[in-house]
Amino acid sequence: MSRRTPNLNTIVIGGNVVRDPEVKEVGEKNIKVTTFTIANNRSYQDKDNNWQEETTYVDVEAWGNQAKKIEDRAEKGSPIIVEGSLKLNQWENNEGKTISKILIRADRIHVLEHEKKKEEKF
Repeated sequence: MSRRTPNLNTIVIGGNVVRDPEVKEVGEKNIKVTTFTIANNRSYQDKDNNWQEETTYVDVEAWGNQAKKIEDRAEKGSPIIVEGSLKLNQWENNEGKTISKILIRADRIHVLEHEKKKEEKF
């Protein structure tokens, strides 16, 4: 009997969009790809029972219809839930060193409604 470790690569994370998403069109078919970063906050009590907050920044890429949804509905500060998988990007920098970065490849994106800040007029 063979014992294989199952390959499971699923992530669900929520947070707020850190800056306005960047939209590009790639390839001969001009497929949309949107990249953005979300901030995920976690509260915890330290050893002295004081509440602390830890922020994790996560890069996300969305393709096709999901990219269009982000372009149309999300901006800096938007609350968002991302469902997808982890992806490893690797490239060589100018010095020939291999750089690695893990990001989320979005399968589903839920942009939640939020109240925009009102601009003050003087």
